[in-house]
Amino acid sequence: MLKKKLLNVGFVDVEVADRAPFGLAALARYPLFPPEFIEFVRAVVPADRHDALVSSIVLTARKPTVHEGGL
Repeated sequence: MLKKKLLNVGFVDVEVADRAPFGLAALARYPLFPPEFIEFVRAVVPADRHDALVSSIVLTARKPTVHEGGL
């Protein structure tokens, strides 16, 4: 879906460079998520899902050149 959105706004050569599961332990390392939130997620999400709550995705893309119809 993200790849399609980048294409829709004019990027070209959009490719998925890396995709990996991102789990609760990784989220806990970021100061964006307070300990209370991590504990809440740990309580409401089944333990078998803790290692892969979301996916980390790295995309590469570029703006088109003027010759390709870009600005």
